[in-house]
Amino acid sequence: MLRFDGLSKRFADQLALDSLSLEIGPGEIYGLIGPNGSGKTTTVKLATGLYRPTAGRVLIAGIDLGREPERAKRLLGYIPDEPFAYERMSGREFLHLVGELWGVPQAERQTAIARLADLYDGMEAILDGHVEHYSRGHRQKLAIVAALLHAPRLLIIDEPIVGLDPESAIRTRELLTGFAAGGGAMLVCTHTLGFAEAICHRVGLLQNGRLVAEGDLASLRVRAGVGHASLEELYLHFAAGR
Repeated sequence: MLRFDGLSKRFADQLALDSLSLEIGPGEIYGLIGPNGSGKTTTVKLATGLYRPTAGRVLIAGIDLGREPERAKRLLGYIPDEPFAYERMSGREFLHLVGELWGVPQAERQTAIARLADLYDGMEAILDGHVEHYSRGHRQKLAIVAALLHAPRLLIIDEPIVGLDPESAIRTRELLTGFAAGGGAMLVCTHTLGFAEAICHRVGLLQNGRLVAEGDLASLRVRAGVGHASLEELYLHFAAGR
């Protein structure tokens, strides 16, 4: 569903991402982890078409994002690290706008909004209030619902649970694992390593724009020579260059 071929991005004299190649298949959740400045958000913005690569290419379901951006992006749902919605709209109005932009018919939008809002306790009650009065957590939930509204096949998420209370974080974990179980693919960038360990089938560690370690937990433990390490412990091991 998502493939990077030798993906690089340079800003002036800084190489933010250096020849990244990876593949994410249907039904797979891939976690990209790394320190600040390692290239995670650059990777997300390249994968969503917000940045153009200096070299390499992004393929979504085999479609070259650079050559056919509209066709590729129709398969994509994006949840940024800072959720955006128009402040003077209600949450419901914003979701209808998003659905209209994706070409989702009104009756389908109404059904989808009701179904997705019901995933979070109390969300239906706030949808008719202006976004400017939403908490950070409510804005995050709105962004998640908006990303799923057009039934994408691929989700790209930069920090999925920032601002969410524990119950909403659990609901989000269930939502994302359910998306993958239904055949969807997902790239998740996060500093919340416990969350990544709970949902990701594979993880990759970025450092200075390079992928320095990749695999499922079992293979990473073998490579590190430890039997029962958590993802946090593995992160510290590989980040130290061992």
